Amino acid sequence: MSGLSSSPVTRREFIAGAAAATLAATVSRGAAASLGYIDGHSHLWSPERARYPLRPGAKEEDVKPQGFTPGDFFSHARPEGVSRVVAVGHTVHFGFDARYLIDAARARPGEIAIQAYLDHADPNVTTRMAELKAQGVKAFRLRLLDPWQSPFPASHPILKAYEFAARERLVICPLINPDWLPQLGLLSERHPATVVAIDHIGRIGVDGFGKVPPVPGTIRAEDVANLAKLAQYPMVHVKLSAFYALGKRTPPYDDMIPLVKELLKAYGPERLMWGSDCPYQVGPGHGYKASIALVRDRLDGVSEGDREWLLRKTAERVFFS
Repeated sequence: MSGLSSSPVTRREFIAGAAAATLAATVSRGAAASLGYIDGHSHLWSPERARYPLRPGAKEEDVKPQGFTPGDFFSHARPEGVSRVVAVGHTVHFGFDARYLIDAARARPGEIAIQAYLDHADPNVTTRMAELKAQGVKAFRLRLLDPWQSPFPASHPILKAYEFAARERLVICPLINPDWLPQLGLLSERHPATVVAIDHIGRIGVDGFGKVPPVPGTIRAEDVANLAKLAQYPMVHVKLSAFYALGKRTPPYDDMIPLVKELLKAYGPERLMWGSDCPYQVGPGHGYKASIALVRDRLDGVSEGDREWLLRKTAERVFFS
């Protein structure tokens, strides 16, 4: 990972220039505020198993809810001013099958951007990415939840995925635990032009999630610093999402505000985007309004213009442009 031939100054100039060009292209599109907010992260799946079967080994009794369709999503989202969504596949239930998301996006043009799961260890990973791009897929989720051990070797298919994403203007969305943050830095160091959107704040504060009785998660200063450090790569973005699973996990989620403000200092609002992580955000004891309200209503000292980036413009640039 360390054998880059370009000088540090040249690399910084390149990535800064690329980010500025991308931002300028989006701003030039003019005002789209009338389109409403964008939810940068929600899972959608069909209750129809004949057409959209579960992956081998998955159990029907584990699929809760049985389905979560665009209609279900927008019933929660539209009352809060959300009119578009980044729809994410669900590998636990459906593996790498993106057919339902593709069909849903075609049925609602302009309302749904697709973030499909990708097998980053597949030797033919770029062939799969090309096939999905041709069907309207914009972004690819990489599930990197095993404990991080060592950097990827130069021959690993994930590096081909990063390279292909940069060339084809696609987005890489890592699902990680905080110990993976330094590895993401190595990947962006090698492929600085690749647009990256880290899901769920790098899952900082997820420890203890699912325990009975509930155990609050820990917002570790080291993890926050490692996530902030990735801001040196201008193509790296962060999703402010899944509040129900992080920290104290109790509405109105105010314990997450200091973390969000640290990320605002590091990334600026132009590289942060809010997402709900439905349908889990609307589970017992939580709610859609509580999630968006943290960013929309409860961040003091944040300008209305900055909120537009957090709630619409960043996701619009990254996923809908």
